[in-house]
Formats: sequence, C-alpha cells, structure tokens
Amino acid sequence: DEYNPLASRWLAVSVAADAPNAVCLFYSLFNTVLSYDPHGMGVPYSSSFASDSHVKLIELSAQVLCVLLDCGLPGSPEPVSNAYDDPIVEFDEASKGGFNIFRTLLARIDSGKDLTFIYKGFTRLLSNVYESKNTLLPNSSQSLECYQELLVFFWKLLEENPVFMNHVLTQCDSNEIVVPICYLMYQSRKDPSKIGLVHICTFVLLKLSGERSFGVNLNKPFNIKLPCDLPLFTGGHADLITITLHKLIVNGAFKLVPLYSCFLTIICNVSPYWRRMSLVAAVKLVNLFELFSSPKFLYSSDNAHRHLALLLEVFNNVIQYQYNGNQHLVYAIVRRKDSFGRLSSLTLQKAITACEKIYGEKTALKFESDLDDKKKDIISLQNVDHHGNPVAAKTRSSSKEDDDGSATNASIDETTIGSSTLAGERFQPNEEWLLELKESLPLETITRLLQHIVPVVDDIVNKKQGIVDEVEILEVLKDITMVGLLPVPHAIVIRKYQPNQYTSLWFTAFLWGVIFLRNQSLPIFDGEAVELFQVSVAQDDDEAST
Repeated sequence: DEYNPLASRWLAVSVAADAPNAVCLFYSLFNTVLSYDPHGMGVPYSSSFASDSHVKLIELSAQVLCVLLDCGLPGSPEPVSNAYDDPIVEFDEASKGGFNIFRTLLARIDSGKDLTFIYKGFTRLLSNVYESKNTLLPNSSQSLECYQELLVFFWKLLEENPVFMNHVLTQCDSNEIVVPICYLMYQSRKDPSKIGLVHICTFVLLKLSGERSFGVNLNKPFNIKLPCDLPLFTGGHADLITITLHKLIVNGAFKLVPLYSCFLTIICNVSPYWRRMSLVAAVKLVNLFELFSSPKFLYSSDNAHRHLALLLEVFNNVIQYQYNGNQHLVYAIVRRKDSFGRLSSLTLQKAITACEKIYGEKTALKFESDLDDKKKDIISLQNVDHHGNPVAAKTRSSSKEDDDGSATNASIDETTIGSSTLAGERFQPNEEWLLELKESLPLETITRLLQHIVPVVDDIVNKKQGIVDEVEILEVLKDITMVGLLPVPHAIVIRKYQPNQYTSLWFTAFLWGVIFLRNQSLPIFDGEAVELFQVSVAQDDDEAST
C-alpha cells in the first residue's frame, strides 16, 4: 500500500517530456517487439541454426517498455498539434508531476493502420505459445517465453488507449487473442507459480467482455486444435471460454477461488449474445450450478450464493434472448430440474439441517491448503528454468506465488496479498440470510420454463416407454416457443471492469516479479532488498536432506 509510482528518480528522468530521444526509443521498442515473427521463413528447426540473441532482444525490449509504461500518471489521449500540424505535448501537460511521455505517446496512437499492426503483432506472438507445441515435428518451431510481459503490455494498451480497444472489437477479430489467453489459463490452472498469469488473463477477458461487440464476435466457430486435454466440442469461442473457466473452477489451484466471481461475470457478460451453445458447454454450466448449490459450498459462508445468482443470470439471459438455438442448455436444465427445485423450496430448517450434516455443529471452517504455513511467498528463486520462467514447485520445498484478491462483479479488489485462511466461527444459516438468498436468486424464469417443458418431455418419454433418443427430445424442444409463457425479458446487465489503486499495485508487483525471475541467469537484483514483493530462496532437495 505504500508503493509510490512517482518515487523513482531514475524513471522520473527517463519518462520526462525532455528526455533525450524518448520518442525514438518508444517507437524502436514498440517495433522491435511487435514486428517479430517467431515463424521466420517457416523452415522447421530453423531456430536451431541461428543465434538466440534476437529472441533475447525481444524479451528485454518488452520488459523495458513495460517498465517505462508502468510509472507516472496516465497520459491524455487527446492529440495536440502545432501550427505545422506536427504532434506535440502541451507545456501545461508536460510540466505536471508524474508526467510520462511514453504513456502519452501510447494513449495517442490513433491510426487504424498502426492499431491493426499492433494487434496483429500481439496475436502472432501470443499464438506462438500453442502453435510451437502443435507441430508435426517435435520442437521444430521456436517458442517465445515472454508471454507474461506481452500480456502486461497488451493490458497497458487496453487501459491507456481507448481507441485501441474499440478498434480491436470493431475492426479486428478479437477471437484471435481469446484463444491463446484461454490456452494459457487452461495450462496454468494447477501451477501455483502461475497464479499471477491466470489473474492477468482473467482481467483481460473481463475488460473485453464488458463490450457488446466482443460477445457477438464470440459466436464465430472455434476450429483450432489446441495441444492440451481440452474436451472436444463443436461450437464457438464462447464455448471455449466457458469450458476453460469451468476447468479452472473444478480442477484448478485453491488460490483461484477469489477469481470465481470474475469467471462467472465473464460468462454472464457474453451470455445475452450466445446464439448456439454446445452440448459440452451447456452440461458444464449446469454442473457448475449443481456444484455451487451443493450444501458443502452453499453453506461455506454467508455470501457463497452470489455465484448462484450469476449462473442463474446466465441461464436467464440465454433463455430470454437466445432461446432458439440453445436447446442443449434447456434440456440440460430439464435433466437437472431437481437441483433448481431444491433451491426454490429451501426453508430455514432444511438449510440448518443440511449445514450441520456437512460441517457439524461446532467445527470451525478452515481450508487445508492454508494450514501448513500462515505466510506464503510471492516469488521463489529456486523453481526457475533457464529462461527465468517460474516452474511448478516441488512438494518438499515449495514457495508459492501469492497474489490473492477478492472480486465482486467486475470490480477487482487486490487489497490483501497473503494467506487466504478462512477460520473462526462457522457460518450458520438464519432468517436474514435466507431472505437475502431468496431475493438475490432470479429463479422465476427457470421455474416457468420447467413448468412448461417438463410435462412435454415426460410425455415423450412415456410414449416411448422410457426408451427415447435425446435427438428426438432436442428436435421437439427446437419447435417449442416460449413466447407469452416466460416473464417479461429483463434488462441486460453488463458488469464492467473498474480499475482501482489496488489492481494498479498488483500489476506493478506482478510485472517486477516476472522481470525478477526472468533475469536470474545473471542476477542483477538483490533479493533481500526487494520490498514490492516477498522473495524466498528455497533449498534444493539434496541440500535439505543433508
């Protein structure tokens, strides 16, 4: 909380309006990073016969550019020209404390050609993360290791330059950036050392999902085979996001729990525009509803039901605005109708009985993963590969990255970076809690849907004597209209990302943590003097056993 982005005297001089060759340096770093093509001439193993100095230059350029864009205050996006129509920075703006010429230049890029070049550069470099592992010949394509710096750089553009995000959503294919982000999240879900990577990917998706054109564009078919154990499905990019986030919830690290609200908010933001949901995505969403409505989760805290409210809003959005084409979701809801019925008929006595059955009467609730050590480390010096990237920590001497925060709707609060132990008095359902739950869960649309659809499905099953193909039921559901049966469509609610000082501090800590780890081959930082994040040197297994 005491970090001051204006305190560095070196950076203050480097980003000042009169810094020598600042404009040339900005565009040189920009072009060096974004013009690089990791495919080269397309010849397999061509990178094995060339020096890796160019790749190191790309990585260092990305790091330097991110550092220069991280200090000071945001620049004004309004361009100013002199009498000769040359772009200038007005004196009043440049003389302000915290002025950053690099952030000002970044905010004022408005040429459509330049913005397209920038976006294509990001998609080309980030797609290399999975394309380099998706080749017929093993290790035949060079893999870039600076994807974390690139994501920070991409985030800076989204935040600083309003024209850039509008250009990406209206003039480019935003799905090209969604695929590598989902792949990185999917692959990093269990790695404690990459929790920060999942955070920044989540922030990017949350930022983009607040725009209507992003949700509409997600309907484009997804037909890329990713080198991971992603479930096979036939659908669009909205299905890809949903399946990825479902996996992070049910099979991810415990430290991802604070991001659950963000995950569901992303899906909720794009759900009104989801024209055709795949069978896999529909089943995953209903499975999430069963998970969050289970007694073990629902009675874990007094606000655990907020996840159910977001999921129900997803279902309502699809049913009210995109019913035609989403028979898979309707049928999945019908098959799990008991889960919705139990929630709508919940009473205080049922809640208390189920809570005591799961947690007992006097047991305090603690998470096992937090009982080992009360204080965890953000950065570990041991588990770093030869590129300086964090690798999975070993069981015996693990030092995990810790950048927990809390998220409510689209406003992320990263005030606490430390242990997330939940202990103390166990939650006990009461009348006030039950009333809040009933008021916050929009069950009316689902209830009316089930009242009309369930008898139709039961009639089909009875006519076939219990032996019926699901395709037949889906065909019947396809022809059913719900006009006049459902409540009046509700207003579409979009929850947008709200920046604050804590997320800014988190991004700064994450950026410097990445730079710290990526520059360990020749240590240039004194770990004991770092105050922005915690540094811990773990012993090797051999040393620990002696």
